[in-house]
Amino acid sequence: MQYAFKERLIVAGEFQDVRLLSMNANGTGALATYRNANNAGDSAHGDDLRSLYVEGRLPDRGFLRIGRQDVKLGQDVLYPEPHWRYLKMARLGERLVGTAGWTHGERAYDGFAAALEHRGVQLYGFGARPTTGVFDAEDAYSDFSDITVGGATLTVKRGTLLETSELGVFGLGYHDGRPVTDGGLPNDVEIGTFGAHWLGVYPLGPGSVDLLVWGAGQFGDYNGLDHAAGAGIFEIGYQLPGLFAKPWLRLGVNVASGDGDPGDGDHNTFFNMLPSNHLYYGFADQISFQNLTNPFVQLRLAPHPMLALNFFVHWFELTNSDDMRYAGTGAFDKSVFGFPASPSTGRNFVGVEYDLVATITPHRTTTFEVGYSHLDGGAMFQTNPSRDVDFLYLSLELRY
Repeated sequence: MQYAFKERLIVAGEFQDVRLLSMNANGTGALATYRNANNAGDSAHGDDLRSLYVEGRLPDRGFLRIGRQDVKLGQDVLYPEPHWRYLKMARLGERLVGTAGWTHGERAYDGFAAALEHRGVQLYGFGARPTTGVFDAEDAYSDFSDITVGGATLTVKRGTLLETSELGVFGLGYHDGRPVTDGGLPNDVEIGTFGAHWLGVYPLGPGSVDLLVWGAGQFGDYNGLDHAAGAGIFEIGYQLPGLFAKPWLRLGVNVASGDGDPGDGDHNTFFNMLPSNHLYYGFADQISFQNLTNPFVQLRLAPHPMLALNFFVHWFELTNSDDMRYAGTGAFDKSVFGFPASPSTGRNFVGVEYDLVATITPHRTTTFEVGYSHLDGGAMFQTNPSRDVDFLYLSLELRY
């Protein structure tokens, strides 16, 4: 429900009912995570207040929002063109702070967010505590009183300095002081993250080239160790909107540092914070952006106005074989840390994942989606009988 007064004041709230059924005890991957987060039962449900906030607006200049809300870092500036929106929402947004919206529970944030824009430059800031949820349906949307996250981004919008490029810098702070009994580590996690991005779309021949460059460095304390880590992203694509199916071929690489000497007094594994990793590192969700080297190839097709196809091939390797393989999407309940780790067995190669998603939109109110992922496990899983992972989903979304 939402109430708006003269586009200056908005009060909005959302109630959520989640029901998980037939969760087989033999399931692995996301299914096992759902079961473990919901008392290992075959079914679970939750009725929760997902969002409730008050927002004041200065049209075309900024806003201030207070209450329970979504925070999707990197999506604070959007553009009307579909290819620009896709790049902002699915290739840049939520890399470090997001809602994990592919799950049934999702995550919200209790706090504030604000933005102010002047002559094509936007300053956005937020400070909040995340809620539980994501995989945890039975205890979703309760407050994480020992976790805080906040920061700011400065975005030079497209057409301000450069006609077809957006530039941005950001700084984030994260603190997790949960006791071990609530899923925390023996010592606090206090990390600062600073970075920048360049996103552009440039006409070339009969189509256009898109380019994304993103980098971040971290420092702080991680469970009693001195933390210093870094990560980088490079993506390039070429789209031919004048051809049949409007082919859009993209390739890139995601790299996050690992720890080459886990026994010393330093921690060098990049910390993924509270992301929505599903968008970026394989739809089977076996990997987080930590100790990861991930080249990929992507092909998007639109053979019909009602049909869109999205293909991915991911190659996953550990940046450092002396470190672990990390998964997860950050803190989501009060019993686990949020990033489970598996031994590398001294090997680097995690595997190759193939993803296919078909989206059918017969009407603007109705979207049907089917997706399939297969991870062909590599040398890291040589002694594990469950070295391969298959994930299939169907989704129906109705809008009003």
